[in-house]
Formats: sequence, C-alpha cells, structure tokens
Amino acid sequence: MAKKVDDSSSVSSSNFSNAENYSQLLQAFQETHEEVNRLALLNNRLKGINNWLENRVKTLEEELENSKIDFEILYKNSSCKCDTLICENLEKKVHYLVKTVDKLSKSQFTLRMSWHLKIVFLEKQD
Repeated sequence: MAKKVDDSSSVSSSNFSNAENYSQLLQAFQETHEEVNRLALLNNRLKGINNWLENRVKTLEEELENSKIDFEILYKNSSCKCDTLICENLEKKVHYLVKTVDKLSKSQFTLRMSWHLKIVFLEKQD
C-alpha cells in the first residue's frame, strides 16, 4: 500500500514537472515569436527605406549627369563672341550649374552616408 502512495506522488510530481516545462517552453516560444514579428516588421520597413533611397540616388545620379552635359555644352559655347547680355546670361547659367552639380554630389554622398549610419545604428540596437 505504501508503494501505491509513492507511485501516485511520483506521477503527480512528474505531471507538475511536465506542466512547468511546458509553460516555460510556451513562454520562450511566445517571446521568440514576438521577436520574430518585430524583426519582420523592421525588415519590411528597412526594405522600403532602401528602395526609396536607391530610387533617390538613381534620380540624383541622372540629374547630375544631365547637369554635367548641360555644363559641358555651356562651357563650349562660353568662348563665343556674342552679345554681352547673352554672355552674362550664359555665365549665370554656368554658375548655377556648377552650384547644382556641387549640391547633387554632396547630396549623393550624404544619402549614402546616412543610409550607412542608419544600418549601423539599427545593428547596434539589436
């Protein structure tokens, strides 16, 4: 009879241990699942930012190339012997284009650096 009491206490102890292990596993799974969902959302957001930045860089590169072409055309034509007013207008355009090319070059560098810094910052957060 004493053996039956011991058996039932060991069974209930085993059931309690299994329930405790199950609850620990369930909690660990839920935490992992929440983390995976958070990372999936972060990944999707970063993909969107990346696509936008890539399109922006492409646009800026195209504008830069167009500005360079315009600049070369104006530079070639700047040595012409023309009316003073036309030459002044051309000089203003050349000055404007030089500024634009400079701004675009700086913007492209800034975009690349800000993207790199965002990635480094987000990696450090995780």
